[in-house]
Amino acid sequence: MTMHPIVDRFLKGELPEPMAMALVGGSLPVPSLDLLQALAHATLSESKYAQRALDFFATMPESMVSGVVAEPLDPPTPLQLVLCHRKEPTLLETALLNPSLTPDIVEASVPSLPGGSLEIVLNNQKLWLQRPRILDLLEEHPEGEYVIKRRVNEFRFDILRLIPEEVKKERLEIIDEVEAGRLDRAWSELPLPKEKSKEEADAENETEEMAAERRLQEMRPPLDDEGNEINMTLTQRVMRLSTNQKIMLAIKGGKEERTLLIREANRLIQVNVIRNGRIGEGEVAYIAQMRTVNEEVLRIISNSREWMKKYPITKALVMNPRTPLPVALTHFKRLYEADMKLLIKDRNVPELLRREAKRLVEMKSKGKG
Repeated sequence: MTMHPIVDRFLKGELPEPMAMALVGGSLPVPSLDLLQALAHATLSESKYAQRALDFFATMPESMVSGVVAEPLDPPTPLQLVLCHRKEPTLLETALLNPSLTPDIVEASVPSLPGGSLEIVLNNQKLWLQRPRILDLLEEHPEGEYVIKRRVNEFRFDILRLIPEEVKKERLEIIDEVEAGRLDRAWSELPLPKEKSKEEADAENETEEMAAERRLQEMRPPLDDEGNEINMTLTQRVMRLSTNQKIMLAIKGGKEERTLLIREANRLIQVNVIRNGRIGEGEVAYIAQMRTVNEEVLRIISNSREWMKKYPITKALVMNPRTPLPVALTHFKRLYEADMKLLIKDRNVPELLRREAKRLVEMKSKGKG
């Protein structure tokens, strides 16, 4: 089918900028199909017209867009535009059932789809057989129902033969536990286990002192920041995870998972625990006093204005021998006098920090005199 000459010139990059802006803004009289091709090109190529194209696309009536994506498309890029930037269930279903749909478009679009549309993707066996990564995205989707996650794992084993029976059994057991409310929802979004990357392996380096401290911790039952013992079944589950799964759980997991994962030697796991959006101030104060955390974790805490407004966090950070000296020197003046005197007597913290604390206490004492 012949493309409208204005759109054809736009796709080739030959259209003057004023006309191009008018085109993606919907001001030129071109057929709906050709207009969608122009909008998709502007958006997906991240051109300077992308935002204007998206703004106009959001205003297009559903019936107009649906009439275009119901027919075979060449090229099929308008389908990706619809799947990534519209939310109407009927419109998404029409696009997902289009015969021109490709594995590339589905893979790029799944993270943007609402949960109600995932089953249509899962039922399109032809596409995910060509691109098994689509199954991973469906399983990791935060709005995916447990029945979707269960079927993904069954397909991996029964059709693709991608996972052994014992892995499938454990993953289905986890999904059941999440559905029953005995495990945090983040467990059902874990990716498949994989070998450690070089970066993940390098991130496990720790000093002998930290390793010794960690061994001592491992001999005691794991406690959360309030002193409550953590369920041993959960501890065993976390121990069985691969590094990439632990990183994902650190990013999304609940309080018990974070408390266990911050004990890991791997720097990447620890850093993602402290960056978890669900972490609370009590947990941060608990982590700030730990002597087995990587210095990068302590720096992240010190760089948060919100956290450093809380005295327990500031105190824990300054009193921790693992805290980098420049960080401790920046914040030690905020300690109460009683805590400052404890700091002066603490032989574990750097000598310079103790000297500065002593000097400050003496100055305040003289000022009072």
